[in-house]
Amino acid sequence: MPTIPTFTARGRPTAESASVVSNIKVNVNQSVAAALRPLGKSAEDYYIKKRNTEEKLVADKALLEIQSESDKIIYSLKDDVVEEDAINNYKQKFTSIVNQKTSTIQNKRIKQLIATGVDLDNSENIYNIKKNSFIALEKDSLTNVNNKITSFMSKYATTDDSRLKFIYKENTKNTLKSYAKDFNLPKNVLDQKLKAADRDFLLSDINQFAGLANGAEEIKNLDNSLKGTNFLNDGDFGVGVFNAYNAKISELTIKGDPNADYDRALELSDELEEFKRSNGYEVSTGDLSIKIDSLKQKVLTEKIQHDGLIQKQGDNKLFFGYSNDLRDALVKDIADPFGDPELQDRIASAEIESEYNETIKNYLIANQDASLPEKKDFSRSLIFSLRNIYEDRRISNLNTSILDQNQFDIQGEYQRVLNDINLYAEGKLNEDVLKQYKTLAKLNGYIIKGEDGTKEGDFTSFINEYLPLLKSQVSITLTGQ
Repeated sequence: MPTIPTFTARGRPTAESASVVSNIKVNVNQSVAAALRPLGKSAEDYYIKKRNTEEKLVADKALLEIQSESDKIIYSLKDDVVEEDAINNYKQKFTSIVNQKTSTIQNKRIKQLIATGVDLDNSENIYNIKKNSFIALEKDSLTNVNNKITSFMSKYATTDDSRLKFIYKENTKNTLKSYAKDFNLPKNVLDQKLKAADRDFLLSDINQFAGLANGAEEIKNLDNSLKGTNFLNDGDFGVGVFNAYNAKISELTIKGDPNADYDRALELSDELEEFKRSNGYEVSTGDLSIKIDSLKQKVLTEKIQHDGLIQKQGDNKLFFGYSNDLRDALVKDIADPFGDPELQDRIASAEIESEYNETIKNYLIANQDASLPEKKDFSRSLIFSLRNIYEDRRISNLNTSILDQNQFDIQGEYQRVLNDINLYAEGKLNEDVLKQYKTLAKLNGYIIKGEDGTKEGDFTSFINEYLPLLKSQVSITLTGQ
């Protein structure tokens, strides 16, 4: 038989039901409400802490937005040199922003947090505005001082009146002293600025004296009288002297300019090379020695080129005078051979003149190194050739117009011109045809000013001579029949 399991009971039998065990220990002498009070206090502390955190977060966000806007205001006022105005502008704009940001907040505690934060930031912002205003004041004052000094320096450099020079120099020094006093500059800083002014004035005088007769001696005497070694060291003195002489030499050495003076420029380069300061310092030292040598070589090279250009310009001037006289004589002889010029002679003279000018131009371009005698020889040969060409054309045209030309061609041309004149009178002549007539008129010397001021062919004057010519040719051909 199977064995029935058995067990041994470890506890005593009871009629109590199961329950949850709590660690709350109630004092038998307290009420239940009094015993639960610690639980209510914990819940209240948690709620207050949560509320404070939320309100702080909202206030911080608003403060960040307000601070961003205040930074923009501070930046916009950074160049305001009047501190009081800058602060008043800031307060006005900043108050408006704070009111706008807090107008929608109903929670008084949040508003108080924002107000506290604004007060803390405000003191820093006011400090920054004051600092920026002072920086702007200092910057603008320095700019104003520099502008004044530049003006005095410019006037000093452009006058040789000793009385005015003294005034400009004193005005400059007084301006620097006033600036130093306004901004409490240390004495050593002011002394440096005064020395810099003296240096600039001396360099300005060097620029004025360089190139003048006895200019070197004037520079040395001025340097001694001002005790220039106290504020202008030898290196800067040498550079100043070199720059002054170099500028003067550049003014004298413009290649091809008839007013250029390369001989004087060479004299100044020698004077520069030998220049010595009263303390024995030689300008032609170190790098300056190399620059002076290069300057002298440049002047010598350019002098040769300049002399060649001047010679060529002189030759060209003589040639053009000679050439133009030959051309004008030929043109006049062709246009008015017997004192009663005809249209065909004027046409021929205009063609000959144009051909002559173009040929001479091309010859000079292709023969830039030709001598004056060679150019004259070419001009004479060209005149001789063109005269022969004109005579050949004249004879050929005469034979053609009188003996060989078809009378119907001449009559047709005559009739065509008559028709065109009638159309022109009625305002119906084709623009292209009118343009052709004006072009032909211009080529033959009949020129007037157009409506736009430019030169154009005189249609009326040309037709008044061209039509009678055609009519005479028609008569000749009819008589030849």
